[in-house]
Amino acid sequence: MDPSRCSRGIEGRKRKLEASNSEGSLVASDAMDFKALLDQHSEHMRRMQSQIDGLVAINSTLQARLDGQAERQAQEVNGLRKKCEVLESRCGSLERSIQVLRKDVSWSYSVPDIPRRHWIEQGHDEEYADYVEGCLRYIKEKVEYIRSGDEGDCNCLDYCDQMEVLHDDALLPHFKELADAIQLSDGIRRINIDNLELGPSSLGILCPAMEGKVKDVDMRRIRFPDPDAVECYEIIATSIRRNHSLERLTWSDNWIPSDELADLLIKSIIENRVIKRIWLENSFNQSGVNGCRALAALMTCGRPFDLLNFRGN
Repeated sequence: MDPSRCSRGIEGRKRKLEASNSEGSLVASDAMDFKALLDQHSEHMRRMQSQIDGLVAINSTLQARLDGQAERQAQEVNGLRKKCEVLESRCGSLERSIQVLRKDVSWSYSVPDIPRRHWIEQGHDEEYADYVEGCLRYIKEKVEYIRSGDEGDCNCLDYCDQMEVLHDDALLPHFKELADAIQLSDGIRRINIDNLELGPSSLGILCPAMEGKVKDVDMRRIRFPDPDAVECYEIIATSIRRNHSLERLTWSDNWIPSDELADLLIKSIIENRVIKRIWLENSFNQSGVNGCRALAALMTCGRPFDLLNFRGN
């Protein structure tokens, strides 16, 4: 064999081997570089996740602080709102007292008697006329007692087991005398109103006078004229909510015509946190009103009651 050809063959194989080794080195080098890049990227992602976790923790802490501060501020606002309501009630009571004093420097029960013929002309019989005249005498007597400083119970509107007294505008001046006496008193322990028909005009006289003055309101068998029922309940609910002397409320055998008016009454009771003892008897069972909903609202309102009587509903 030609020596030169043999030499060229050996050199060719050597170049191929070197080329093969060079390609293998490049592949290995590329793999190592790629792994290093992945490791670097993973480390970067880990640091970023750590930073994100830290920011989330800081945000959670700040949110908890913000929620706590918001809750405290809400409680403070509610407390201030209640104080404002109490002050408004007292200011309103004082203003009414001043108005009464200005016109009653030398007071006497000056409302004239209602002529007997008035009741007959309204379609009532002699028995009813006699009965109402006796009721008015008792109102006058009680007003004079309250004016003289007797500030115990006020039961001159309590006609339990007697004839019902129907609404009549002629009675309003007598209700006004009673309201003025209550307004000027240092406080009435208890007022009983029973078996009486009351319209908006009567309630508009009596209810404001009780605010800040009467601790125990007992209303039973009260009837409201059907066209005025909504207005009557609005007046009563407003008075219950504003009366921050009211500790005990009895609402018994009073027909509630709708769930909406029942809600209005219950809401006023819940909002007046001074009320601790409640009797709501035989009032949610006469017109399809949902008494269960009313009871549930009272039991889940988040405020305590010393007594809650829901008998007969």
